Amino acid sequence: MIRNAVPADHAALLALWQANAPRQGYASRPDDEVDRLLFRHPYFSYEYTFVRAEQGRAVAFICGCVGNDIPHGRERGCFTCLAADPAWDTPETTVQLLDALEEAFRVAGKTASAVTFFNPMHLPWVIPGSPGHEHNNMPGIATDLPLHERMLAHGYTETTQETAMYRTLTDYAIPPEIRALEHRTAAEGCTLALYDPNRHHGLDAMLQALDNPDWTVRVTAAARDGLCLPVALAGNTVAGFAGPVYPEPTGRGFFAGIGIAPQYQHRHLGKLLFFRLCAEEKRAGAVYMSLFTGVANPARRIYESAGFTSVRTFGVLLKTL
Repeated sequence: MIRNAVPADHAALLALWQANAPRQGYASRPDDEVDRLLFRHPYFSYEYTFVRAEQGRAVAFICGCVGNDIPHGRERGCFTCLAADPAWDTPETTVQLLDALEEAFRVAGKTASAVTFFNPMHLPWVIPGSPGHEHNNMPGIATDLPLHERMLAHGYTETTQETAMYRTLTDYAIPPEIRALEHRTAAEGCTLALYDPNRHHGLDAMLQALDNPDWTVRVTAAARDGLCLPVALAGNTVAGFAGPVYPEPTGRGFFAGIGIAPQYQHRHLGKLLFFRLCAEEKRAGAVYMSLFTGVANPARRIYESAGFTSVRTFGVLLKTL
C-alpha cells in the first residue's frame, strides 16, 4: 500500500532512515540531527512524502520538495531521497513511490521531476576511501546505486554527470612551479591577494559578468561579512575569485567555485586561485577539501593538478511529467 506520510509516521520514517540510509553512503547522524536536516527542514512536507506500508508497518518512503524560490522551482519538483528496508528495496517499490511523488508534483502544477544540486535539502554523505570525511550534499543519484539504474528505467534522463573530487590537506603545499607561474602572471599585470574592500574594487561588476546567481549570493555575503576571499587583481580591479574560505564543522574546506571575468580568462588565473584557496583553507584549519565538477569540465584538470582524485560519480536526473 502506497500512501501519503502523516506526522504520526515520524518515528517510523526516522527509524527507516537511520537503519538504511548509510547503505547509500549517507553519513550517520543522531536522531535530532536527522530531524534538522530532513524531517524538520523548512522544505520538508508530508504532502510530498510517501510511504509503502505492509501490514501496518512502514517499509519504505520517498521524499521530495517544491518551492517557487528554488531555481527552476516554478516548473520542477525536486526528488530528495528514498530509503527502504532491504527486503522491500526492489524496483517495484521504487516505481510505486516515484509514481506517487510525481503525481503530487503534477497536482502542484509542476511539469518535471528533478534530482539536482538546487534541491535546498542537503544530506551529507561519507567520502569513499576517506577516514570518515563527509561532503555536505549529493548533486544527483550516485551511479553506483541500484536507484540510479531504476530511475533511468522509469523515464528519467541523465542531463549530466558530476564527479566528486577529494584531497586531504595534511601534506598540501603550493608547489614551486605554481609559485613560478604566479610570478610570471604578476609580471604580465595580474596578481593574487585576499579581498580588501578598502583597496579593491569591481567585485560586483565581476560577479555580474559571470552571471552565476549562487556565486553572486555567496561571494557578496563573504565580502560583506569579512570572510577570507582569494581574488585575482588587474591593478586594484577584481578579475576573479576562488572560495570563500571557511572550514565547516566536519573539517571540510568550503568551496563555492572559481570565477574569472571574461576579459581576464586564459591567463591561468583560475589555476593560481585554486592552489591559493587550498593553502588558505589549510591555514584556516580545514583538514580536507571536496568538491563537485562536471565529468567533462576542463576545470577538472586544475583540481587533479592540485592532487584531487575522483571518488564517486553522480547522475543529475530530469523527467518530464
